[in-house]
Amino acid sequence: MKGYATKETKEMMPLEYILARNLCEKVFAIYPYDGKTQITTENGKVKTVVVSFQNTKNDELLKLVKSIIDSEEYLINPAGEWKMGGFDADTGLSGRKLIVDNYGPEITIGGGSFSGKDYTKVDRSGAYMARKIAVDLLKARDAKEVFVKLAYAIGKSEPVMAIATIDGTEENLRDYDLSPKGIREFLKLDEVKFVETAKWGHFGRGFNWD
Repeated sequence: MKGYATKETKEMMPLEYILARNLCEKVFAIYPYDGKTQITTENGKVKTVVVSFQNTKNDELLKLVKSIIDSEEYLINPAGEWKMGGFDADTGLSGRKLIVDNYGPEITIGGGSFSGKDYTKVDRSGAYMARKIAVDLLKARDAKEVFVKLAYAIGKSEPVMAIATIDGTEENLRDYDLSPKGIREFLKLDEVKFVETAKWGHFGRGFNWD
């Protein structure tokens, strides 16, 4: 399981991820259909915006997107306007986009999906804990970015690996109960409504692990 935190944004998430998510939420509020957004940045500046949304007109969608975000290039429904979406058009085994659930395409992720699993599965709870540790260390060390890696073996409650890389320096993790029970209690996972985590990504939205 991987955890990540960065000083790039107030949400401690990658800039391109936050920009894409915010854009998607605003477009979806107007066009509540199947769709996706993608933001490409370079040195903190938006270079390309890609927006594909079902049941939209290119000129209207372009006008809306330009009112939300400035970019050097806009690609609006680049494959053309489209009507068929959702499960009728495109579906996979999990029905989830793992990179979107995590930190976007620039940050490596762990093994399993989150949705469809409860917190007894470390694919989910371990990833949440890794994010929490990354956030804690980012703040405590005034770091620029933190990567956390946890690895577990079936039948063992404690991780077989628990390390953090803080601004390029690796160290072993201590002072956290990283057993599934410890994670559940520390993050109060009994109180989490997991349907909310599935809507707009699992990190950078003010959950207990943020």
